Amino acid sequence: MNGVTVHYLSLRSYPQFKKEKRRNPPSAQKVDYVIESLNKLGYKVNYVSLSESANNKVYMPKKLKLSENTDFYLCPHIPGKYRESFTFRWLVHIYAPMHIKKGDILLVYHTNGMRNDILRKLANKYDMTFIYEVEELYEYAHTQVSTALAEEEIGFLQCPDKYIFCSEILAETVNRKKLPYLVLEGYYKYSKKDAEAFNDGKIHCVYGGIIDGVKGGAFRAVRCAKYLPPNYVIHILGFGDINGLKAEIRDNQSYGGATVVYEGLKSGDEYIDFISRCDIGLSLMTMREDINNTSFPSKLVLYLACGLRVVAGKVKILEISEMSRLISFYDTDSPEAIANAIQSIDMSEPYDSKKIMDELDNRFLDELDELLRK
Repeated sequence: MNGVTVHYLSLRSYPQFKKEKRRNPPSAQKVDYVIESLNKLGYKVNYVSLSESANNKVYMPKKLKLSENTDFYLCPHIPGKYRESFTFRWLVHIYAPMHIKKGDILLVYHTNGMRNDILRKLANKYDMTFIYEVEELYEYAHTQVSTALAEEEIGFLQCPDKYIFCSEILAETVNRKKLPYLVLEGYYKYSKKDAEAFNDGKIHCVYGGIIDGVKGGAFRAVRCAKYLPPNYVIHILGFGDINGLKAEIRDNQSYGGATVVYEGLKSGDEYIDFISRCDIGLSLMTMREDINNTSFPSKLVLYLACGLRVVAGKVKILEISEMSRLISFYDTDSPEAIANAIQSIDMSEPYDSKKIMDELDNRFLDELDELLRK
């Protein structure tokens, strides 16, 4: 270890704290990948979760040792309108004096509710390099987008010393001060498990991610099923509007075509194992330009990391990606176009995504090392 600790702020919980019902958004795999990369470069990581609880109870802070060089700290929680200010008081007045030393690094995953004014002061006090990891602009995830609120969110992100972005397009939008940055599109570590295949003679497609009506990927997966022959199966994993999804499945299955199965929410090794059993990953986020220019479908990267072929909409953010050569694109959001892209993949042709994932993994490690040393 090089003596420098990275204090990585995000939202996260672990099964050990299941009863506390802490907020646990779908950023875990990418965060874990960044932590693993930091450890490889010789940094100790304190992974600090500011996740609130859905319970109307008071919880004390917790500590969990994740590995030899990574400790997890779960913030205390009090219910009510002072929850957020209480959490940041704990961070500044209790966590910081106990764990932060001069010259450490503050890495913050952009989520709603972060107090950037407090974080900037904390970084200044301890002479820390402040790095913001920006995966999307949340205002663009709404059906109706407010230009004023989007501009406010961009202004909100003008506080760090450096950035990690999910795409070059997002970097162009947010990085107005031309600060040092790198681009990390997703989970580059090749992770295909030697899981038992379905062995039923069918082609298994999978959609994993949020189930909602704005990005809409899960619903597109269901709607394209009736345009596929019966030797295809579509598996859907995720959380969100489950009732709406199940109703959509019931409505569409009457047309015949591919079978659609909702598999529930899976995470960690269970999620990787299931993905690895499938043949084609579906990245079916809306082709709305404002959303696509301010986020990146990181699940697409995970599909490739698990050895899957991938189907996705032809949007600029993917066309300019290093991974574009491995993607089967469709041109419109119609169910027919998506089904045609799925059927265009010849499963008999040799395919190996490991080489490009290994290249991206090695390059990210070099770029992260350079960013942290600047």
